[in-house]
Amino acid sequence: MNQSDFVLLISPFKDKIFRLAKRLLTSTEEAEDATQEVWVKLWKNKNGLHQYKNLEAFAMTVTKNYCLDQLKSKRASNLQIAHENYKDNST
Repeated sequence: MNQSDFVLLISPFKDKIFRLAKRLLTSTEEAEDATQEVWVKLWKNKNGLHQYKNLEAFAMTVTKNYCLDQLKSKRASNLQIAHENYKDNST
C-alpha cells in the first residue's frame, strides 16, 4: 500500500477521529496531536489493515485507547507533583 492509497482509505473518518480525541482530551492541540499519532500507528500497520472488517471502528478504538493513555499519564504526573510538595510535619 502506498501513501496515496492509505490517505484515500483513512480520509473518510479523519474528522471523526479528531472529534473523539477532542471530546476525550478537551484540548484542540492535544486532539490534533492524537489524530496525528493515530495516523502514524495506522501507517505503521498499513500492510495489516486489510484484515479488519471495519477499519473505521478499529481506528476509533486506537484513538480512544491513545487518548485514555494520554489522560492516565497526565494524571500520574499530576499525582507525582502533588506528592513532591507534601511535607511531613510529624518528624
